[in-house]
Formats: sequence, C-alpha cells, structure tokens
Amino acid sequence: MHDLLTNPAIQAGLIPFCTALLLGLLLKRMGWYWTGLALTAGFAATVYLVVGFQFQPWTGTRKIIALGLGAAGLGMLLDIYPWSRRWFSGLLFIIMGAAVLWMIWPVLQRRAGLDLWMAGIGSVVFGGWCAVALESLRSKPVQAVGAAVALGFGTGGVALLGASALLGELGLALGAAAGALWLLVTFTRKTDIGSLAMLPAGVLGGLIGIGGHLYAEVPWYSLALLALVPACGHVSIPTQWPHRLQALAALILAGAPAGIAVWLLWHVAGGVPL
Repeated sequence: MHDLLTNPAIQAGLIPFCTALLLGLLLKRMGWYWTGLALTAGFAATVYLVVGFQFQPWTGTRKIIALGLGAAGLGMLLDIYPWSRRWFSGLLFIIMGAAVLWMIWPVLQRRAGLDLWMAGIGSVVFGGWCAVALESLRSKPVQAVGAAVALGFGTGGVALLGASALLGELGLALGAAAGALWLLVTFTRKTDIGSLAMLPAGVLGGLIGIGGHLYAEVPWYSLALLALVPACGHVSIPTQWPHRLQALAALILAGAPAGIAVWLLWHVAGGVPL
C-alpha cells in the first residue's frame, strides 16, 4: 500500500480524481455550489501525500498551495455574496497580481533591469488573466470544467517537461480533480460549480505555470499558449447540441492549446525532432 501511495501516477492522477469524484457525488446532494469544493479537495489530497501542509519556511511551492486553498475560501464568499461583475474582475486581477508578486518576490530580487520588469509584469498578467478568465466562466459549467481540465493538465505537463516534478504533480492533480468534475457536469443532471471551483482552478493553474517558468525551465511561449486555454473556454458552443456533445466540444476546444504547449515543449526538450 505504501508503494502505491508513493507512486507519482497514483498521487497526481488516481487519488485526486477519485477524491474529487466521490466527494462531488456526495456534495451534489446538498445542492447550491457545494460540488465545486470537490476540485480543491482532490488537489488537497495530492498535496497531503506529496508535500504535506507544513507551510514554514515559505517556499514558492508552499505559497502556491496556500494561495490555491485561500482562493477556494474567497470563491465560496463570492458565491454566497455575489458582487457586481462590472468592477469585480479588475479587483480580482489586482488581488491575483499581488499574490503573484508575493510568490515570485525572491526571484525578482535576484534580477535587474529589463529582465526584472519582464518577469514581474509577465507573471502578473498571466496569473491575473487565468484567475479572472476562469472565474468568469462560473455560470457556464460545461465550458468552465473543460477549461479547468485543460489548464491543469497543460500546466502540469509543461512543468514536468520543464524539469519540475513537484509542480508537474500539482498541475496534473489539478487536472485530474477537474476531470472528475467534468464527468459530473457531463453525465449527471444540472451541476453548478460556481466560483468555489473556478477561482482556485484559475489561481492554481496560473501560479503553477508561473512557477514552472521562473523556478524551472518552462519557456515563455508555453505560458502564451496556455493563456489561450481560458480564452477558448469563452467560445460559444451551439446550445442545440446534446449536452454531452457540448461538454466534449468544450473539453477539446480548451485542450487544443494546452496539448500544443505540451507537445511543443516535448519536442524542444528532446522528445522527437520537429
């Protein structure tokens, strides 16, 4: 049993998927947006097995975990007390930008000049975009979970290829947990997931991608491709299509740029010549 629990495929794939699926089925009976909590729970199960919940001293990875868990709490508040969407997106972008700077500050302190500004501004823009764009899909469960799955597996895949096994596992765990929600949204009656799921999905996806770029060897163009994932989630899908076909189309559409990002980095890293 110990060998199974230390297997990366089990830790980052089976455990978060099963945790999110089983908890999602239970929480769905409670109504409201409680099913969305399953995504964070699945991710947290992997965190417990891989690194635990010891946050001191603060490292980049521990900050990612803490911010992701905090995002779930903020997402719950947003579902309980909906704010005006006219100005909230800008506020959320600022909050996420501050979180990104807190995470990468040790890295920025070692840089200077143009390199400093490019790393700081690029990270803030990518992180803020992922958080805002995915959270804004809260009312579209089909597109939302498709984008969350793609962003999780996309960031996890490029992080692994960028020589960060830990960030890779966390990204894949996010994708696996989101995959469980995708099944619930696709094959059960109307399932609402809300900001409770989408805000931590966007925050974690953005931060893991940034971490892979600054702490490992993920190139900037990988993040540029991954930034298209939330954008694809906003593409309209014909409502006259059967529900399951809509879910599949949303997953394929969002997964396309994520798959290209992983494929391209795999070739650059020495997979197969282009």
